Amino acid sequence: MPKRRDNNHAEIRDALRKVYQVVDTADLGDGFPDLLVVSRTGNIVLLEIKVVGAKLTPDEVKFHEWFTGPLYVVHNTQEAFDVMESYN
Repeated sequence: MPKRRDNNHAEIRDALRKVYQVVDTADLGDGFPDLLVVSRTGNIVLLEIKVVGAKLTPDEVKFHEWFTGPLYVVHNTQEAFDVMESYN
């Protein structure tokens, strides 16, 4: 069963796809972040999309504690682009 997506998910995903390679991973579950994004220089960055005020689920918290690569929580398109620009 697909996991529930935050209301801003499609907007952020679709905006990033205009510039970057984006894999929507929201249905993977087990705390895996919502998007895998490849920067223009080939860096892989994971993005967890949340609406303002929403908290990470227990599975998301565990994943964030375990994962040692680039992983960010973003709330809007500007934050997502700001993150990705730091990897270009």
